[in-house]
Amino acid sequence: MAKSIYSLVLDDEVISLIDRMAYAEGASRSALINRLLAERVGYSTHEMRTRDIFRRMEDMLTDSLLPMLGESTDSTFRLRSALSYKYNPTVKYTVALARDGASIGELRVQVRSRSDGFTLMMLQFFRLWEKLEEAYIGKTDLSFGPNRLTRRLIPHRKEDGRLLESADGESIAAYINALDGAMKAFFSRVDDPADAAAAAESRMAEYVNSNEVIM
Repeated sequence: MAKSIYSLVLDDEVISLIDRMAYAEGASRSALINRLLAERVGYSTHEMRTRDIFRRMEDMLTDSLLPMLGESTDSTFRLRSALSYKYNPTVKYTVALARDGASIGELRVQVRSRSDGFTLMMLQFFRLWEKLEEAYIGKTDLSFGPNRLTRRLIPHRKEDGRLLESADGESIAAYINALDGAMKAFFSRVDDPADAAAAAESRMAEYVNSNEVIM
C-alpha cells in the first residue's frame, strides 16, 4: 500500500498523549496515528493484519516454542526453541511477512553452534527436510547452509493445490510446529540415522494429513 506525507493541524495535548501511547507500544507516532484512524474508519492495514496473524500464531504454538520478547516488530515475529542434544543448542525462528509478491513471506531458521559435528548433523537434517517436503508437498522454495535455513511461505489448499493470497496464523504455526517437532525428533534419535529419518518423516506426514492449508 502506498504511503504519502500529509499535513495535519493537531492539538499539542493530543500529540503528547499520542507520543506517550506510541512509546508504550513501541511504535512510531505516524504508525500509531495511522492505526487509530484505520480502526476508526473500519480499515485493516498491513500492520494490523500481521499483528493478528502473529497473535494467532502465539496461541497455536507448542509449549516448547516461545516468542522472543522484545524482538518482534510489525512485520517480523521471532521464536526460540531448544534441542535436547548435549548442550541444548537454541534454534531461532523468524517469520517475516511481505507486503506483496508471490508469497506471504518467509521463515528463517538459525542455530548457533561452534561444533563442527553438530553443524554437519544439522545439514543432514535440512537435506532430509527438503526431500520430505518434495515428497509430501511438492517442490518448495527452500534453501539452507550451515546452521541456517530459509523457506518461502506459499499457502495452498491441500485438496486441489489452489494457491491462496493470504494465510492465517494457525497455518503458519502448524508448519513451524511440524518443522520444530521433526528437528527435535531427528536429534533425539541421531545415533540411529534410519530411526531419526523415520521420526522426522512421521512429523511431516502428520502435518500434511492434519491440515487443509499447506505451506
